[in-house]
Amino acid sequence: MITCIWLSGGKKVFFLFLLPMAIDGFTHMISDFTQGIGGGFRDSNAWLADLTNHMFPATFYIGDAFGSFNSWMRLLTGILFGLGVVWFLYPRIQDSFAETSAQLEHKFQKAGLRP
Repeated sequence: MITCIWLSGGKKVFFLFLLPMAIDGFTHMISDFTQGIGGGFRDSNAWLADLTNHMFPATFYIGDAFGSFNSWMRLLTGILFGLGVVWFLYPRIQDSFAETSAQLEHKFQKAGLRP
């Protein structure tokens, strides 16, 4: 039953899948606007280092190299965004193709091209 509620959520669930990407992008935008590109709070992630008590290496917090916090967040939010888009749009595209196929089949039958 919970799965049915989850799958029938429609646009609300779609926006939940988009929310992490929006938050990630918006925080990067604020960081770049306030302190310049490469110098904001999302580049150094000092807030995250303090939050985790510096338990990860410094390369995890700083920059956007592969394996850093920023690269992991971009990967995770991108995957969620992709899943949300596919989950939301694929059934609608499939329904549209099925409808178009039925219309074409009907037209072919009227034209005598199909028995």
